[in-house]
Amino acid sequence: MESNKLWITNENQEDLFEIDIRMDNEVFQQLKFNKIKQFKDKYPTSVFNHKIYRLLIKKLRRQIIRQKNGKERDEKLRLEEIQRENDPLYQAWIIHRENLRKQREIDEEEEHEKSRRIREQREIKRKEYEEKQKVPSITVPIHNPFPPIQVTNNPSIERPSCLFYLKTGVCRYGERCRRTHPKSDITNTLLAVNMYSNFEMQYGLDEEYDLDIGLEFEESERYENFKDFYFDVLPEFERFGRVTTFKVCLNSEIHLRGNVYVQYETDYQAMLAYQALNTRYYAGRMVQCQFVNIPSWSTAICGLSELGKCPKGRRCNYLHVFRNPSLKSSRKHKRSRSKDRSTRKKKRHHS
Repeated sequence: MESNKLWITNENQEDLFEIDIRMDNEVFQQLKFNKIKQFKDKYPTSVFNHKIYRLLIKKLRRQIIRQKNGKERDEKLRLEEIQRENDPLYQAWIIHRENLRKQREIDEEEEHEKSRRIREQREIKRKEYEEKQKVPSITVPIHNPFPPIQVTNNPSIERPSCLFYLKTGVCRYGERCRRTHPKSDITNTLLAVNMYSNFEMQYGLDEEYDLDIGLEFEESERYENFKDFYFDVLPEFERFGRVTTFKVCLNSEIHLRGNVYVQYETDYQAMLAYQALNTRYYAGRMVQCQFVNIPSWSTAICGLSELGKCPKGRRCNYLHVFRNPSLKSSRKHKRSRSKDRSTRKKKRHHS
């Protein structure tokens, strides 16, 4: 008996093993004959040679090996399944899973029945309510006739809205104004009345009509004082949300003097800031906050104030606001404050 030995390489383990296939085996010979016949039927024009014969034999041997490995794998899985079925822990797990499924079905049926009863009760209550709402048709009047409606040609007594209050949220006449001031419930804009103050404003409270007070202060000193206030107050307002607009008035009029407008993204953030900051004290004075509605900042702020051409100056009834410092100036301000603190510590140490 002649034998053909096939060497096959395993790609995962990279080792060789030998499989003996007897050439005189009738089953192998029959499979080989069928494979050659299929090739000739599929490619009748091609020339059958020894090279093609070897390729077909290799292909057939690989097929036999795959079938053998598949049978071994199936037999291994069957033995594992039998071993698992005989395992008491596996059987207990199957019983537990089945009990959970049954319990879940029971819970779903109870929930469905409960929801059905609730719907029936709601339907019964709805029908009872509709029955009670039905009014019997009575032809005889049961009350005295209504008085006739008198149509008069008198003009309406409703007062028009104050334009300055609608634009800026404040009015110089206050409650004495002849026009109405519509109050806002809760908006995303807070107004801290007279929160900002400097020496010029405090001095001006006593000498309200002295127009030469502003000449005693330089513009740079006024702006440096505002920057200190800006970097001190803005982080406190930002604790409750993102501040989209921050405006500080430099008007000399009493109803606009030192007003601080803070606009948030949402009404809820403004409400949190109002609850936390209202009636608190800053720089020895109580902070009085109120909600205002500013439809447009371009109409509330004086357009000529930025150009320095407003004829009324700081006594204008529109907003004259400070220019907010940039991010670079904020960094410089922090550095300068840190330097001041270090110099103070050194002086105390030397003293």
